[in-house]
Amino acid sequence: MFWKNAKRFMIFWSFVLLAAYLVYIYPLHRLTTWLGYPTVLNVPAIVGLSFAVVAILRLSFRSSSRALEVTLYNWMGIGFVFFTPCLLYEVLRLGLPLNDRWAALLILAIGISVVIFAFANAQRLHCKELRFGHPRFTRNTRLVQISDVHIGSRSAGFLERVVKTINDKNPDFVLITGDFLDAKRVGPRDIAALKTLKAPIYFSIGNHERYAGLEWVIPMLEDAGCVLLRTEAVSFEELQLIGIDDAEDQHQVKNELAKIDLKPECFKVLMYHRPLGWEAAVDSGIDLMLCGHTHNGQIFPFNWLVRQQFQKVRGLHIRDNCHLYVSPGTGTWGPAMRLGSRNEITCIDLHC
Repeated sequence: MFWKNAKRFMIFWSFVLLAAYLVYIYPLHRLTTWLGYPTVLNVPAIVGLSFAVVAILRLSFRSSSRALEVTLYNWMGIGFVFFTPCLLYEVLRLGLPLNDRWAALLILAIGISVVIFAFANAQRLHCKELRFGHPRFTRNTRLVQISDVHIGSRSAGFLERVVKTINDKNPDFVLITGDFLDAKRVGPRDIAALKTLKAPIYFSIGNHERYAGLEWVIPMLEDAGCVLLRTEAVSFEELQLIGIDDAEDQHQVKNELAKIDLKPECFKVLMYHRPLGWEAAVDSGIDLMLCGHTHNGQIFPFNWLVRQQFQKVRGLHIRDNCHLYVSPGTGTWGPAMRLGSRNEITCIDLHC
Protein backbone atom coordinates (compact mmCIF):
# COMPACT_ATOMS: atom_id res chain seq x y z
CA MET A 1 0.00 0.00 0.00
CA PHE A 2 2.84 2.37 0.89
CA TRP A 3 4.61 1.83 -2.44
CA LYS A 4 1.34 2.18 -4.36
CA ASN A 5 0.63 5.54 -2.72
CA ALA A 6 4.25 6.61 -3.21
CA LYS A 7 4.01 5.76 -6.91
CA ARG A 8 0.82 7.79 -7.29
CA PHE A 9 2.45 10.69 -5.44
CA MET A 10 5.49 10.64 -7.73
CA ILE A 11 3.40 10.39 -10.90
CA PHE A 12 1.11 13.23 -9.83
CA TRP A 13 3.86 15.65 -8.87
CA SER A 14 5.97 14.76 -11.91
CA PHE A 15 2.98 15.68 -14.06
CA VAL A 16 2.47 18.93 -12.14
CA LEU A 17 6.14 19.90 -12.54
CA LEU A 18 6.05 19.07 -16.26
CA ALA A 19 2.86 21.10 -16.76
CA ALA A 20 4.38 24.03 -14.82
CA TYR A 21 7.45 23.94 -17.05
CA LEU A 22 5.52 23.67 -20.32
CA VAL A 23 3.08 26.48 -19.59
CA TYR A 24 5.00 28.88 -17.34
CA ILE A 25 8.62 28.38 -18.34
CA TYR A 26 9.04 26.60 -21.70
CA PRO A 27 8.03 29.57 -23.93
CA LEU A 28 10.35 31.93 -22.03
CA HIS A 29 13.15 29.36 -22.06
CA ARG A 30 12.96 28.73 -25.82
CA LEU A 31 12.47 32.35 -26.85
CA THR A 32 15.48 33.57 -24.84
CA THR A 33 17.56 30.76 -26.35
CA TRP A 34 16.49 31.52 -29.91
CA LEU A 35 17.12 35.23 -29.37
CA GLY A 36 20.73 34.41 -28.47
CA TYR A 37 20.57 34.45 -24.65
CA PRO A 38 20.81 30.75 -23.70
CA THR A 39 22.27 31.48 -20.28
CA VAL A 40 19.20 33.38 -19.07
CA LEU A 41 17.51 30.08 -18.19
CA ASN A 42 20.05 27.31 -17.73
CA VAL A 43 19.12 23.88 -16.38
CA PRO A 44 19.46 24.74 -12.65
CA ALA A 45 17.41 27.91 -13.15
CA ILE A 46 14.70 25.98 -15.03
CA VAL A 47 14.45 23.31 -12.32
CA GLY A 48 14.41 25.88 -9.54
CA LEU A 49 11.82 28.04 -11.28
CA SER A 50 9.59 25.01 -11.97
CA PHE A 51 9.56 24.09 -8.27
CA ALA A 52 9.00 27.74 -7.34
CA VAL A 53 6.00 28.02 -9.69
CA VAL A 54 4.42 24.87 -8.23
CA ALA A 55 4.99 26.12 -4.67
CA ILE A 56 3.48 29.53 -5.45
CA LEU A 57 0.50 27.90 -7.19
CA ARG A 58 -0.12 25.73 -4.14
CA LEU A 59 0.12 28.81 -1.93
CA SER A 60 -2.32 30.74 -4.12
CA PHE A 61 -4.96 28.01 -3.72
CA ARG A 62 -4.73 28.37 0.06
CA SER A 63 -4.40 32.14 0.26
CA SER A 64 -7.01 34.86 -0.12
CA SER A 65 -4.86 37.08 -2.32
CA ARG A 66 -6.66 38.05 -5.52
CA ALA A 67 -3.49 39.81 -6.77
CA LEU A 68 -1.49 36.57 -6.49
CA GLU A 69 -4.19 34.57 -8.25
CA VAL A 70 -4.58 37.10 -11.07
CA THR A 71 -0.81 37.17 -11.65
CA LEU A 72 -0.46 33.39 -11.78
CA TYR A 73 -3.60 32.77 -13.82
CA ASN A 74 -2.79 35.41 -16.40
CA TRP A 75 0.81 34.21 -16.65
CA MET A 76 -0.64 30.75 -17.29
CA GLY A 77 -2.88 32.10 -20.06
CA ILE A 78 -0.05 34.04 -21.69
CA GLY A 79 2.22 31.00 -21.46
CA PHE A 80 -0.46 28.84 -23.07
CA VAL A 81 -0.79 31.28 -26.00
CA PHE A 82 2.99 31.30 -26.59
CA PHE A 83 3.36 27.54 -26.06
CA THR A 84 1.63 26.64 -29.34
CA PRO A 85 3.75 28.72 -31.78
CA CYS A 86 6.93 27.81 -29.88
CA LEU A 87 6.14 24.11 -30.18
CA LEU A 88 5.24 24.43 -33.85
CA TYR A 89 8.50 26.21 -34.57
CA GLU A 90 10.36 23.60 -32.53
CA VAL A 91 9.09 20.98 -34.97
CA LEU A 92 9.75 23.05 -38.09
CA ARG A 93 13.36 23.82 -37.20
CA LEU A 94 14.13 20.09 -36.98
CA GLY A 95 13.94 19.76 -40.75
CA LEU A 96 14.31 23.29 -42.11
CA PRO A 97 17.29 25.72 -42.04
CA LEU A 98 15.46 28.54 -40.25
CA ASN A 99 16.79 31.63 -38.49
CA ASP A 100 16.02 31.24 -34.78
CA ARG A 101 16.34 34.91 -33.95
CA TRP A 102 13.93 36.10 -36.64
CA ALA A 103 11.53 33.31 -35.78
CA ALA A 104 11.59 34.30 -32.10
CA LEU A 105 10.89 37.94 -32.97
CA LEU A 106 7.98 36.85 -35.19
CA ILE A 107 6.59 34.61 -32.45
CA LEU A 108 6.84 37.49 -29.97
CA ALA A 109 5.02 39.88 -32.32
CA ILE A 110 2.25 37.39 -33.08
CA GLY A 111 1.98 36.20 -29.48
CA ILE A 112 1.72 39.70 -28.00
CA SER A 113 -0.99 40.61 -30.53
CA VAL A 114 -2.95 37.44 -29.76
CA VAL A 115 -2.63 37.97 -25.99
CA ILE A 116 -3.94 41.55 -26.27
CA PHE A 117 -6.88 40.33 -28.37
CA ALA A 118 -7.62 37.48 -25.93
CA PHE A 119 -7.70 39.83 -22.94
CA ALA A 120 -9.92 42.31 -24.79
CA ASN A 121 -12.23 39.55 -26.03
CA ALA A 122 -12.75 38.29 -22.47
CA GLN A 123 -14.18 41.68 -21.47
CA ARG A 124 -16.95 41.58 -24.06
CA LEU A 125 -20.42 40.17 -23.41
CA HIS A 126 -22.34 38.61 -26.29
CA CYS A 127 -26.07 37.91 -26.22
CA LYS A 128 -27.27 34.74 -27.91
CA GLU A 129 -30.98 34.52 -28.72
CA LEU A 130 -32.95 31.28 -28.95
CA ARG A 131 -36.66 30.77 -29.64
CA PHE A 132 -38.81 27.75 -28.86
CA GLY A 133 -42.47 27.43 -29.71
CA HIS A 134 -44.81 24.90 -28.15
CA PRO A 135 -48.57 24.38 -28.14
CA ARG A 136 -48.53 24.13 -24.32
CA PHE A 137 -47.73 27.83 -23.96
CA THR A 138 -50.56 30.27 -23.41
CA ARG A 139 -48.25 33.27 -23.03
CA ASN A 140 -44.73 34.26 -24.03
CA THR A 141 -41.96 33.72 -21.47
CA ARG A 142 -38.37 34.90 -21.55
CA LEU A 143 -35.58 33.02 -19.80
CA VAL A 144 -31.99 34.21 -19.50
CA GLN A 145 -29.27 31.65 -18.88
CA ILE A 146 -25.86 32.51 -17.50
CA SER A 147 -23.26 29.90 -16.71
CA ASP A 148 -19.64 29.74 -15.53
CA VAL A 149 -19.45 33.38 -14.49
CA HIS A 150 -16.58 32.44 -12.13
CA ILE A 151 -16.66 35.30 -9.66
CA GLY A 152 -13.27 35.02 -8.01
CA SER A 153 -11.47 34.67 -11.30
CA ARG A 154 -13.69 37.58 -12.42
CA SER A 155 -14.45 40.69 -10.40
CA ALA A 156 -17.58 42.13 -8.83
CA GLY A 157 -17.42 44.84 -11.49
CA PHE A 158 -17.71 42.21 -14.23
CA LEU A 159 -20.80 40.79 -12.50
CA GLU A 160 -22.37 44.25 -12.40
CA ARG A 161 -22.01 44.44 -16.19
CA VAL A 162 -23.56 40.98 -16.55
CA VAL A 163 -26.52 41.98 -14.36
CA LYS A 164 -27.09 45.22 -16.28
CA THR A 165 -27.11 43.33 -19.58
CA ILE A 166 -29.61 40.81 -18.19
CA ASN A 167 -31.92 43.53 -16.85
CA ASP A 168 -31.89 45.18 -20.27
CA LYS A 169 -33.36 41.95 -21.68
CA ASN A 170 -36.34 42.06 -19.24
CA PRO A 171 -36.46 38.32 -18.52
CA ASP A 172 -39.18 36.53 -16.60
CA PHE A 173 -36.64 34.16 -15.03
CA VAL A 174 -32.85 34.09 -14.70
CA LEU A 175 -31.29 30.62 -14.75
CA ILE A 176 -27.73 30.07 -13.48
CA THR A 177 -26.28 26.70 -14.48
CA GLY A 178 -23.39 26.47 -12.04
CA ASP A 179 -19.83 27.69 -11.50
CA PHE A 180 -21.05 31.12 -10.57
CA LEU A 181 -18.06 31.49 -8.23
CA ASP A 182 -14.74 29.68 -7.95
CA ALA A 183 -12.83 30.92 -4.88
CA LYS A 184 -13.28 30.59 -1.14
CA ARG A 185 -12.41 34.26 -0.68
CA VAL A 186 -15.59 35.35 -2.54
CA GLY A 187 -17.92 37.09 -0.12
CA PRO A 188 -21.42 38.64 -0.10
CA ARG A 189 -20.09 41.97 -1.36
CA ASP A 190 -18.63 40.29 -4.46
CA ILE A 191 -22.01 38.92 -5.55
CA ALA A 192 -24.20 41.74 -4.23
CA ALA A 193 -25.11 42.73 -7.81
CA LEU A 194 -27.41 39.69 -7.96
CA LYS A 195 -29.80 41.54 -5.65
CA THR A 196 -30.39 44.13 -8.40
CA LEU A 197 -31.69 41.58 -10.91
CA LYS A 198 -35.30 42.35 -11.79
CA ALA A 199 -36.35 38.70 -12.24
CA PRO A 200 -36.35 35.67 -9.92
CA ILE A 201 -33.12 33.65 -9.99
CA TYR A 202 -32.98 29.86 -10.11
CA PHE A 203 -29.66 28.16 -9.58
CA SER A 204 -28.19 24.68 -10.13
CA ILE A 205 -24.94 23.71 -8.41
CA GLY A 206 -21.73 23.42 -10.46
CA ASN A 207 -18.45 21.71 -9.67
CA HIS A 208 -16.76 24.92 -8.45
CA GLU A 209 -19.49 25.54 -5.89
CA ARG A 210 -18.73 22.06 -4.56
CA TYR A 211 -14.99 22.74 -4.52
CA ALA A 212 -15.46 26.03 -2.65
CA GLY A 213 -17.72 24.40 -0.03
CA LEU A 214 -21.51 24.17 -0.20
CA GLU A 215 -21.87 24.73 3.53
CA TRP A 216 -21.10 28.44 3.09
CA VAL A 217 -21.79 28.92 -0.63
CA ILE A 218 -25.48 27.97 -0.40
CA PRO A 219 -26.43 30.42 2.41
CA MET A 220 -24.55 33.22 0.63
CA LEU A 221 -26.33 32.55 -2.67
CA GLU A 222 -29.71 32.33 -0.97
CA ASP A 223 -29.06 35.63 0.80
CA ALA A 224 -28.31 37.18 -2.61
CA GLY A 225 -31.75 36.11 -3.84
CA CYS A 226 -31.06 32.78 -5.55
CA VAL A 227 -33.44 29.83 -5.30
CA LEU A 228 -31.33 26.68 -5.44
CA LEU A 229 -32.90 23.71 -7.18
CA ARG A 230 -31.21 20.57 -5.87
CA THR A 231 -33.02 17.58 -7.35
CA GLU A 232 -36.07 19.83 -7.24
CA ALA A 233 -38.63 21.33 -9.59
CA VAL A 234 -40.81 24.43 -9.48
CA SER A 235 -43.81 25.02 -11.72
CA PHE A 236 -45.28 28.21 -13.18
CA GLU A 237 -48.47 27.39 -15.08
CA GLU A 238 -47.25 25.51 -18.19
CA LEU A 239 -43.51 25.89 -17.35
CA GLN A 240 -41.52 23.60 -15.05
CA LEU A 241 -37.93 24.46 -14.00
CA ILE A 242 -35.77 21.59 -12.76
CA GLY A 243 -32.32 21.68 -11.18
CA ILE A 244 -29.83 18.91 -10.43
CA ASP A 245 -26.48 19.24 -8.61
CA ASP A 246 -23.34 18.66 -10.63
CA ALA A 247 -21.57 15.36 -9.87
CA GLU A 248 -18.73 13.23 -11.24
CA ASP A 249 -21.20 10.34 -11.60
CA GLN A 250 -21.98 9.76 -15.28
CA HIS A 251 -25.50 8.64 -14.29
CA GLN A 252 -26.29 11.66 -12.11
CA VAL A 253 -29.02 13.04 -14.38
CA LYS A 254 -30.73 9.67 -14.79
CA ASN A 255 -30.62 8.88 -11.07
CA GLU A 256 -31.83 12.29 -9.91
CA LEU A 257 -34.57 12.77 -12.52
CA ALA A 258 -36.12 9.55 -11.25
CA LYS A 259 -36.66 11.28 -7.87
CA ILE A 260 -38.48 14.32 -9.32
CA ASP A 261 -42.19 14.64 -10.06
CA LEU A 262 -42.10 15.68 -13.72
CA LYS A 263 -45.35 17.15 -15.00
CA PRO A 264 -46.23 15.92 -18.51
CA GLU A 265 -48.48 18.91 -19.17
CA CYS A 266 -45.59 21.37 -18.63
CA PHE A 267 -42.71 22.53 -20.82
CA LYS A 268 -39.82 21.16 -18.77
CA VAL A 269 -36.48 23.00 -18.57
CA LEU A 270 -33.65 21.06 -16.91
CA MET A 271 -30.60 22.87 -15.51
CA TYR A 272 -27.53 20.68 -15.13
CA HIS A 273 -24.00 22.06 -15.11
CA ARG A 274 -22.07 19.71 -17.36
CA PRO A 275 -23.33 18.49 -20.79
CA LEU A 276 -23.85 14.88 -19.75
CA GLY A 277 -27.02 12.85 -19.26
CA TRP A 278 -28.86 14.16 -22.29
CA GLU A 279 -30.07 10.64 -23.15
CA ALA A 280 -31.72 10.38 -19.72
CA ALA A 281 -33.30 13.82 -20.24
CA VAL A 282 -34.73 12.71 -23.59
CA ASP A 283 -36.12 9.51 -22.06
CA SER A 284 -37.71 11.52 -19.23
CA GLY A 285 -39.53 13.88 -21.57
CA ILE A 286 -37.43 16.98 -20.87
CA ASP A 287 -38.08 19.66 -23.48
CA LEU A 288 -34.98 21.82 -22.95
CA MET A 289 -31.74 20.97 -21.12
CA LEU A 290 -29.40 23.84 -20.26
CA CYS A 291 -25.72 23.19 -19.49
CA GLY A 292 -22.35 24.92 -19.37
CA HIS A 293 -19.00 23.78 -17.93
CA THR A 294 -16.98 23.44 -21.15
CA HIS A 295 -16.29 27.18 -21.80
CA ASN A 296 -15.99 25.96 -25.41
CA GLY A 297 -12.33 25.45 -24.52
CA GLN A 298 -11.90 29.15 -23.58
CA ILE A 299 -8.38 29.43 -25.07
CA PHE A 300 -7.46 27.81 -28.40
CA PRO A 301 -6.20 25.09 -28.89
CA PHE A 302 -7.60 23.86 -25.55
CA ASN A 303 -10.89 23.50 -27.46
CA TRP A 304 -9.54 20.29 -28.99
CA LEU A 305 -8.80 18.78 -25.59
CA VAL A 306 -12.29 19.62 -24.30
CA ARG A 307 -13.82 17.81 -27.27
CA GLN A 308 -12.02 14.65 -26.21
CA GLN A 309 -13.96 14.70 -22.93
CA PHE A 310 -17.39 15.95 -24.03
CA GLN A 311 -19.29 15.14 -27.22
CA LYS A 312 -21.29 18.36 -26.99
CA VAL A 313 -19.11 21.36 -26.12
CA ARG A 314 -21.26 24.28 -27.28
CA GLY A 315 -24.44 25.31 -29.05
CA LEU A 316 -27.88 23.87 -29.71
CA HIS A 317 -28.52 20.17 -30.27
CA ILE A 318 -31.82 18.40 -30.98
CA ARG A 319 -32.91 14.81 -30.41
CA ASP A 320 -36.53 13.75 -30.79
CA ASN A 321 -38.47 16.55 -29.06
CA CYS A 322 -35.68 17.44 -26.61
CA HIS A 323 -33.31 20.37 -27.10
CA LEU A 324 -29.89 20.64 -25.45
CA TYR A 325 -28.12 23.98 -25.23
CA VAL A 326 -24.51 24.13 -24.03
CA SER A 327 -23.42 27.64 -23.09
CA PRO A 328 -19.79 28.61 -23.76
CA GLY A 329 -19.92 30.38 -20.39
CA THR A 330 -20.55 33.95 -19.32
CA GLY A 331 -17.17 34.51 -17.66
CA THR A 332 -13.75 32.88 -17.63
CA TRP A 333 -11.93 30.59 -15.23
CA GLY A 334 -8.31 31.44 -14.42
CA PRO A 335 -6.90 33.90 -16.97
CA ALA A 336 -9.35 36.56 -18.11
CA MET A 337 -8.72 35.53 -21.71
CA ARG A 338 -10.87 34.21 -24.55
CA LEU A 339 -9.40 32.88 -27.80
CA GLY A 340 -11.62 30.93 -30.16
CA SER A 341 -14.55 31.35 -27.76
CA ARG A 342 -16.62 34.14 -26.25
CA ASN A 343 -18.53 35.19 -23.13
CA GLU A 344 -22.23 34.62 -23.58
CA ILE A 345 -25.54 35.54 -22.00
CA THR A 346 -28.26 33.35 -23.50
CA CYS A 347 -31.73 34.82 -24.02
CA ILE A 348 -34.38 32.13 -24.53
CA ASP A 349 -37.85 33.09 -25.72
CA LEU A 350 -40.63 30.55 -25.20
CA HIS A 351 -43.62 31.49 -27.33
CA CYS A 352 -47.07 30.12 -27.98
